[in-house]
Amino acid sequence: MPASRLRPAAAVSGGAALVHGANVLARILAVCGLVSAVACTPDFQSPSQVTDLRVLAIRQEALDEPPGTSRFADASVDLAARKAQTVRVTALIADPHPRQSLVVRGYLCSQTDSGRCDGVPSRDLGEIAGAEPAAEQQPAYTVDVPPEVVALAVQEDRLKGFGGIRVQFSLEASDGDPHGPVMSSKILLYTTAPESMRNHNPEVVALEITRDGAQVASVGPGGTIGVTAGIEYGLRPVLGPGAAGIEEYDAVDLTGQPIHLRETPRYSFFSTLPIDFDRDNADEPLRGQPQPANGIARFTAGAGSGSMWVVARDGRGGIGWISVRCTASSP
Repeated sequence: MPASRLRPAAAVSGGAALVHGANVLARILAVCGLVSAVACTPDFQSPSQVTDLRVLAIRQEALDEPPGTSRFADASVDLAARKAQTVRVTALIADPHPRQSLVVRGYLCSQTDSGRCDGVPSRDLGEIAGAEPAAEQQPAYTVDVPPEVVALAVQEDRLKGFGGIRVQFSLEASDGDPHGPVMSSKILLYTTAPESMRNHNPEVVALEITRDGAQVASVGPGGTIGVTAGIEYGLRPVLGPGAAGIEEYDAVDLTGQPIHLRETPRYSFFSTLPIDFDRDNADEPLRGQPQPANGIARFTAGAGSGSMWVVARDGRGGIGWISVRCTASSP
């Protein structure tokens, strides 16, 4: 564990900027390799089991006019003017047993191997404190990258800002959890690509619940799933239409030739007791493949109630999620 006693959370999230020119695909693949980190938990439970304070995901949204509206996940940047688009950075934080109000502190810095802004020039974004203890919170920062940070990101980039830059957002969260604070980070993406090549965040609009392949229910964000305890159910995330779903996009291969690609989202599953998933992650089936008969993940619940989260990552830095409640009654 780090000397500061912070626990790394399994939610370090990155993605590839949409850029054009030679060596772009290599950069895309390199950045996508930063999408996940190994969980460090005191009891070595499954990453999908949320038993204490966890940062499940961090999402970036580029803000447009009128203020607060957003179309893209990645932000635009003018390298000559050293001016970057304002972004909103939102964290999905869960703790089934919060002891105090959640307090988070955000930082901006150059990309580090640890995901922390230690030992490098950084900008303190200040604290956000929750009103009262809660099992789920989504604190959000509005982030303006100053010109000197844009210049530093260009200087430290292997391609010297060709196609865009990356800036690290790091977060520390605490709510009185006996295991101490947790830390997570996300690489914020700033691109010089035209709007036609920019990325959108996926939106998980519903969860389809099945039993032995038969439809049981469809639940939207904030809804409640009613199931029978001890029975295995299938779960299928449903993405939104158009840009809120699976996007096709243009990039450039290693020879400088344009290529047309299609996203393959990956889903991460999280739950509190008494709910248990049969896996931590699953990929969206490829186009043309048959849909799984009983969802892309299975879960079983003991009698009682708990929370479920599904996080969707599009492989290009876009992130969306859904949170629902699950209540299981005895057979």
